[in-house]
Amino acid sequence: MKKSNLLLFTGILILLNCCSYPHFYYSPNIQHVPLFDDRNEFSGSIAGSVGIVNNCVELQAGYSLPGHVALSTNFMTGGNNHETGSYRDFSKLSYFEGSLGFYTSFSETGIFEIYGGYGLGSQRHSFTFSEFSTWYLWDREPDGTADMSFSKIFIQPNIGIRSEWVEAAFSCRFSRLNFKEINIYNTVYHLDELNTLKLNSAPTLLEPALTFRAGSESIKGQIQLGFAARLSNPDLELMFESFRFSLGIHFYLSGK
Repeated sequence: MKKSNLLLFTGILILLNCCSYPHFYYSPNIQHVPLFDDRNEFSGSIAGSVGIVNNCVELQAGYSLPGHVALSTNFMTGGNNHETGSYRDFSKLSYFEGSLGFYTSFSETGIFEIYGGYGLGSQRHSFTFSEFSTWYLWDREPDGTADMSFSKIFIQPNIGIRSEWVEAAFSCRFSRLNFKEINIYNTVYHLDELNTLKLNSAPTLLEPALTFRAGSESIKGQIQLGFAARLSNPDLELMFESFRFSLGIHFYLSGK
């Protein structure tokens, strides 16, 4: 190999490895779409979900009251983890929300719902980066930490069909985030994106989702594909996950 080509190859390897793992500071949770059509119904689900980086476990529960009123709760926990030697590059997140809504049925199988809610989330990040050590070898070095908390207020209309064996729905959540606290400790590679998040700490998001279920009347398998797009300052690099795919089990219990 020519000397110039060898230098070029070495330079490319250094550029590819002298970097940190990506971290994302917002992950859309699964949207609860119970599709209630009568009072005294309990809707629940447990699912695993994956995004661009973060993998999560999510729990959902809801109950329909008389007067076409419904209650709903969501919980999400997860993150990602990379271990190299004695250093760990990881993110941990947790999020909980509650909502109050209205439901009604139309035609034979059609259902419309709308929910308004509030949620609280927290995150912990530990950063590392790759540093060139010796010939073709890189060492992983620590790059500080960050922790943050945020709140979310949202409104979510759902429309779908519900039959004994199959259900399908489209939902679209409008959310306003508020990063209340962002603490940064000794990071270099992620400092710019975290400072950008501090300066744009209350973004508005549009989050559409498609939900499909199939199974028995009481227990169904569930697939949901959700997306997230920023409506405010969409060109900023705020490191938000733009989609989430989930697979889980959904069940109904009726008091009738």
